[in-house]
Amino acid sequence: MEALQAALAATPGSLALLEEAARLQACGRCCLRLAGVHDASAYADSSIPVSAATVLRALEILPIPGGSTTATEGLGEAEAQGGSKRRRLDDSGAAATAGAGARAGAPQVLTDAAEAAERDATVVCPLCLGLLQPAAPASSAAGSSCQQLLGCSLELVTTTSTLNDSQRYATLAFGPTVAATAAAAAAGDEQGQENGRGGGGSSAPLAPVVAQRSAAVPTLAAAAAAMAAEFDFDCFALEVSLPASLGVRQQALSWRLRQGEGAQDRAAALAAILDMREAVWLHYSAALAAALGKPVDANAALRITLTASHPDAAAECGWLAPATGASGGRHRRGGRGGRQQQRQQAAPQDDTPAVLTDAVVSRLHAMSQAEFDAACPPSTAQLLPSAAAAGVQLQARRRPVHVGGRYLKLRRGIPQSPWVIDGQRKGEGSVQEAIERAVLPAFQADSFTLVSAGREDMDVRMLGEGRPFILQIENARRGMPPSQRLQEMGAGVPQASAGGVAVRGLFAASPAQLAWLKEGEQEKEKSYVAVCWLPRPLTDADVATIEGTRGLEVQQQTPIRVLHRRANLERPKVVQEMSVHRLAGPPGGRGSYFALRLRTQAGTYIKEFVHGDLGRTRPSLGDLLGGCRAQIVSLDVEQVHMEFGAERRQP
Repeated sequence: MEALQAALAATPGSLALLEEAARLQACGRCCLRLAGVHDASAYADSSIPVSAATVLRALEILPIPGGSTTATEGLGEAEAQGGSKRRRLDDSGAAATAGAGARAGAPQVLTDAAEAAERDATVVCPLCLGLLQPAAPASSAAGSSCQQLLGCSLELVTTTSTLNDSQRYATLAFGPTVAATAAAAAAGDEQGQENGRGGGGSSAPLAPVVAQRSAAVPTLAAAAAAMAAEFDFDCFALEVSLPASLGVRQQALSWRLRQGEGAQDRAAALAAILDMREAVWLHYSAALAAALGKPVDANAALRITLTASHPDAAAECGWLAPATGASGGRHRRGGRGGRQQQRQQAAPQDDTPAVLTDAVVSRLHAMSQAEFDAACPPSTAQLLPSAAAAGVQLQARRRPVHVGGRYLKLRRGIPQSPWVIDGQRKGEGSVQEAIERAVLPAFQADSFTLVSAGREDMDVRMLGEGRPFILQIENARRGMPPSQRLQEMGAGVPQASAGGVAVRGLFAASPAQLAWLKEGEQEKEKSYVAVCWLPRPLTDADVATIEGTRGLEVQQQTPIRVLHRRANLERPKVVQEMSVHRLAGPPGGRGSYFALRLRTQAGTYIKEFVHGDLGRTRPSLGDLLGGCRAQIVSLDVEQVHMEFGAERRQP
């Protein structure tokens, strides 16, 4: 009550707003909102009376800072000069003023409100629809039978994922025998992947399935206990989404306060009224902080989303849809000081209520009273209590966690991601699954995405220092482990893949590093070594031609092998430099073998550069050698030239 008393002393006209709240049978915490109280602890104070009428009773006996012993005395001359005649609350809690805050033509006193509330066992607060009364209905702090408000119902939303199923990898096989079998099966296939960056082929057969369920919880403390048991965290942020009908009701209150005797006093106090979104955030953030034993931090990784709904929301605010869109943009209240985010959503169904956003509030404020009254349903415009309280869904989710590193693919026949064609898996396991096996169990997450600096074909090894990657992990129940633990996870990748995959330098990456990794896709360069064959001997002049070529621009049309799923475009790529090393061929063989080392722009199709792809790559290696048709025997990536990990912690 101290915060409310201080607010009344600072804004005397707010007392008229509280009297209007009592007439409407509003809740005690809506009194804090009307008085402009920004103190979160005030909204969490369990001693706040249930009803506005009881609040006014309490104000008659509790001193206001500054020495006054009653609310009316504490307001002093400010109220008298405003022309508002007030009558002291009597012992039964009746308020009076000859119309201070009453609508014109509908005089009402607090005694009437109290008697009406006693006739109706419960009532839903017409200003917050029960959102600020989450506890079960209880008698007023004064112990009288006056007005018991019906609080909102609570649901906790949780998710489960097959990513954490112990049988997830039961049929996954790595090893030389599997690799040999896969290589034989793939020998006649068009791989559908690019050299150096590749394509997927198909969605992963082991893509995790995430299921969501909601369950009623009796109290906010019970919801907090469940979230604390599920997640490890040091602090949390609260995000709030409310139905636009609450904005409509707030605007209806604004028009109501501008009418009747004493309207001048009430109108002067309108500027202090707290936005409904702010009030809900203050109340629930304080209550959750107390229940969780963790502080609120707008930048926290764990985000608790509070989504309010009401059965009458569509009827009360549906008339806003033509101008604002049904969704209106999802509002997120991320912390104090007005920090807000709006997330645009796809257009929902017509019966989806609008969400309370700044755009909705601005539109309501811009309307005249005549426009508002013509469009708004009468029951809402008159702020009649609803037959049902609002419902609140709470869901905790951690922001994506990012683990970066470099992977090496030490054996051919392993695709980067699971690859299935016509229901048949190609290759043995995958790089993604090897990393997943070793890293993800520690996080207990819902899903993940492997983002890498390009990709190689299934039959291409990734050697050298490895290819940079970041594993984006969604909704992890456990936070980032220490560096030593990350290195232990990395050491488990070769074991998980039977020696086919390894990782280096796992580290806690940032969202900025993920963005930089994606943006640098076309800027980096790569070094390759290709074993090639010519149908004739490789001469010294051939070697001199190859090694003397620098900065060669190559025009590459989409390769025939991926043309069935990629647009037929011509892409200019640059081969920066090349070198040649002669190799001994098989006994009795014809032609010549050599190792060709290249450093090229990212995205260059190396196989097509060697054999020409029926003239779709110009010039090809064969063109440089006088029209000789070269063939590629094997290909390895030796280096991806980009700073990453410990080398570059900040983009």
